[in-house]
Formats: sequence, structure tokens, C-alpha cells
Amino acid sequence: MNAPLRLNAPTPVAQDGDTAPLRSERTCLECGQPYGAAVRHSGFCSTACRQAWNNRRLQRGAEVYDLFMAFRFHRPLARALKLLSALNRLASLYRDEDRHKRAGRPSWRATDVVLASRPYLRAVRMTQRRRT
Repeated sequence: MNAPLRLNAPTPVAQDGDTAPLRSERTCLECGQPYGAAVRHSGFCSTACRQAWNNRRLQRGAEVYDLFMAFRFHRPLARALKLLSALNRLASLYRDEDRHKRAGRPSWRATDVVLASRPYLRAVRMTQRRRT
């Protein structure tokens, strides 16, 4: 049975000193089912869901990586093979697969989360111009 709510009760403190509650209702990124998150960074209801999410991202990422690197560093080949179109088609296929097999839930992390974890991606490279 649940204990009565106390207005002056101390807030549970996470291990890292954050004052966020340790249990909160979340939705699993993989299966879409609600679950009680024991840690604040949790995104999955189970180890199986976390592994399925990561395995799909690894497999998809390997395909995108191979095509993008060829597109970026082998331009004549990329133009001949129309790799930009292939990358866009691949992204569309992944999105369609998510819509049909995952009830529309995306298989990618939010852009702000990715950029926050790698702030150097937003850095502007400054180069000196030579005066002629």
C-alpha cells in the first residue's frame, strides 16, 4: 500500500547529487510500453529492449557510415553511383520500417541530445585567409 503523501518530506536524491526523483514513469524507446525508471537516464524497460535498440542502430549505422564515407571522400565515385540519392533512399526505408514495425517510434536519438553529447560538432573552424 502506498504511504500518504507528506508535503515536507525530503526529495529522494540520486547518486550523482541531482535532486530528480529516482522513480518516474517513462516510455520505453524500443517497445513503447510505460515503465518505472529506476535511474534518471534510463530509456528502456529491459535489457532486451536496450540491446534490440542498439543492435538495430549498429546495423543501420554501419550501412550509412560506409555510404557516407564514400560520398565524402571519393567524390567521382559518389557522383557516378549517385550515393546521396542512395543515402536518402536508405533513410526513407529506415523511417518506413519504423512506421510499420515500431508503431511510428523513431530509431534515432533527438538531435539536441546528440549535439549536447558532442559540443565540438557545432564548433566553427576558423582559418586565416592569406592576403594577396
